[in-house]
Amino acid sequence: MSAEAFRVGVRRRRCRLPVVTATGGDHVSVYYFLRDVFHGQTREEFNASLEDPFYEPSDRMLIKHGVRIASHVHMLHRTMQFGPLQLPVSMLRSLATLPECRGRGQGSLLLVEAQRRMARSGALIGLLSTSIPHFFHGTGWALCGRHSYSSADVRSVLAGLIDRGYLRRRRPRFQIRPWRQWELDALVRIYNQNLHGTYGPVERTGAYWKWLMRRQGYDQFYVALEGPNLLELGETNTRIVGYAVTCGEAIVELATSPDRRGAAAELIGRCCGDAIELNRNGVVIHAPPSSSVHKLFCRAGGVHNCRESDHGEVFMARLLNPLKLLRRLLVEFSRRADQAGLPLPIEFGLAVDRKRYNIELTGSGSKVLSRKLGHNYLRLNTIDFTRLVLGQLDWSAAFSDGRVEPSTEQAGQIGPVLFPPLPLWRPPFDDLPAS
Repeated sequence: MSAEAFRVGVRRRRCRLPVVTATGGDHVSVYYFLRDVFHGQTREEFNASLEDPFYEPSDRMLIKHGVRIASHVHMLHRTMQFGPLQLPVSMLRSLATLPECRGRGQGSLLLVEAQRRMARSGALIGLLSTSIPHFFHGTGWALCGRHSYSSADVRSVLAGLIDRGYLRRRRPRFQIRPWRQWELDALVRIYNQNLHGTYGPVERTGAYWKWLMRRQGYDQFYVALEGPNLLELGETNTRIVGYAVTCGEAIVELATSPDRRGAAAELIGRCCGDAIELNRNGVVIHAPPSSSVHKLFCRAGGVHNCRESDHGEVFMARLLNPLKLLRRLLVEFSRRADQAGLPLPIEFGLAVDRKRYNIELTGSGSKVLSRKLGHNYLRLNTIDFTRLVLGQLDWSAAFSDGRVEPSTEQAGQIGPVLFPPLPLWRPPFDDLPAS
């Protein structure tokens, strides 16, 4: 079929073309489609996406004109840490339409169908990153999450580590070297030790870790060891207490055992040493907003960037099953109310556009009901409701702008207690493109 005939056919059918589920037989066509639309998509990256341990061909949805793909979307299924809870989520990737097919509603059609599929899969939250947030805003997607990284002069960071005694010129506390294949279990252990209580990182099984390492999206992967035998196959005498991952001038992930936080300084020092040898002037580190490494970089004259948009890229989220999600959060609501000293029972409602939710916290049991409000409630729109549930709502601005309207003074006091601001952040290591 010629390109002109393809364009004519699409104009005639507009968005009446059906959404179909991809099969393994579509992979070659999908690769060429993504390469043509995104240009930077490599065969290595596409092949790596097929090796994802959670991947199924049916995770992709297509709109076809004949045998040619006109639109595509890919859904990734993950488990996200949310404080003490683990929540099933789906991530939307590579939503795209051929240039000659745009403006006909195909992208919107795929987006709506993807939202239905994600909800049917059991995911409670949809996640994505995009440079065109206005496209997703109309179907209930809200800005959620922040970029968090610090940048500084590499020599200033290294000098600061030495001056403050974090690095020893002789006999360092830990040995830093590239990781070995047999040390995968130690990486799983350290990552999991840092997972509880965070908001945003995804669960990494052993199979997922193997996939991440096979992708080779990083430049260097260093481990910090404590003990005498640096070549031991197990961890009987020599224990791995931390790791650092670099890509270009950036440290994209840094983690240590909770009882060996000092290893972070020596890992950063090794990465800074590499940067100097490669004649790089700056170093960047990605870390949660509350991480102490940002203070270290700021003391070295650097800058901590913690913002929703970075080079036009933002993170967005959508609640796929709000009622079920609120019920999963009941234990958290009770804990937050107890910490704030709020007396029980508590009855708190949310009027979200045309929907109603009522949270009842009592000493004998708690529940969330739909189609009920009660006396104390907040009135707000879907976007602010999403940000509220995920801890991304600016309460002061929401109240002053009138976007969130409390029915009573008590409702205005309960809301920020049950839904406090949360540091929603995910390390970029999971999203590095394969090399």
